[in-house]
Amino acid sequence: MPKIKLYSQNLASNLDILAKKAGGKEKLIAVLKDNAYGHGLSVFAPKAASLGIVHAITREAKEALEIEEFFQDVIVLSEHKEVFFKHPKIIFAVNEFEALKNVPSGARIALKVDTGMHRNGIKSDEIEDACAIISQKKLSLHSIFTHFRSADEISGEFFWQRKNFDEIKVKYADISKRYSLPKVYFHSCNSAALLRCNKFDEDFARVGIAMYGYCDLPEVFGKFELKPVLELFAKRVSTKELKIGQRVGYGGMFTANKNMISSLYDVGYSDGILRYDGKAKLKTTNKSLILGRVSMDSMSINSDEEEISIFNDATVWAKHFNTISYDILVKLNARIAREFV
Repeated sequence: MPKIKLYSQNLASNLDILAKKAGGKEKLIAVLKDNAYGHGLSVFAPKAASLGIVHAITREAKEALEIEEFFQDVIVLSEHKEVFFKHPKIIFAVNEFEALKNVPSGARIALKVDTGMHRNGIKSDEIEDACAIISQKKLSLHSIFTHFRSADEISGEFFWQRKNFDEIKVKYADISKRYSLPKVYFHSCNSAALLRCNKFDEDFARVGIAMYGYCDLPEVFGKFELKPVLELFAKRVSTKELKIGQRVGYGGMFTANKNMISSLYDVGYSDGILRYDGKAKLKTTNKSLILGRVSMDSMSINSDEEEISIFNDATVWAKHFNTISYDILVKLNARIAREFV
């Protein structure tokens, strides 16, 4: 079976960079959704907590329940409205006005507002009605948040959305007095927004991809010495010598132009790596050539190492497949063993 190594030193370094931008690790919310971006929720959560992270985010309530012991609180981003419940550490994101009516009295919530991404979140003109329901049902409003649609792009949209969010902060401050609601936390920055900010002035920043070692910001925003945390390894199953002219694998997509070594390794697209079609060159971490198409459970590589690193930087595969590092990482099968070293 393939395995994944996670590097503690790289994670610690990434968190230090992000904490310096935010003003402390207590201001970082670790985004651990989708199996911690493929890094393994059950192993990644306690490690992040041991390095000083006290707030986390998951996609579902069952994930939050799995890791809540390690954190001060956990925000659940995308749970369905019928799953809302009361829990001292779990905070449910409310993504539409109608969902407020389904939240049980006394539950902790984070209110999502739409500042221009137009995926979800209540509208600015719904805030007063939302505050009325929150007050009436005695809900515990933890925070108000939004999400930027172009934080990693060179455009004015980031500033436009941030201005919209600033206006919502002022609006809530006025409305909350009338409904005797407490002061709440505000957060809008994802990894890209935090890294590009010259002066961070909110309560929290939600850090996902940068914590795992990746930054998609154009260099005009600066260079950040982030280090990928994850490395994927495979073990050798068998080795044979290819003769010149022999073709490898399904469709014979690779033809040996000289006598060479070919070994079969135990990782394939069933393990969550994208299916390389054998057409353009793709190499492993140590520059060994992948020979022909990737199969369901295996791939052929020009190497005879007992164990080989398939990649230690997901951007290599992302560029090959014209996608993003997130796409490579989150697809890694949860059954692959993961360990911190």
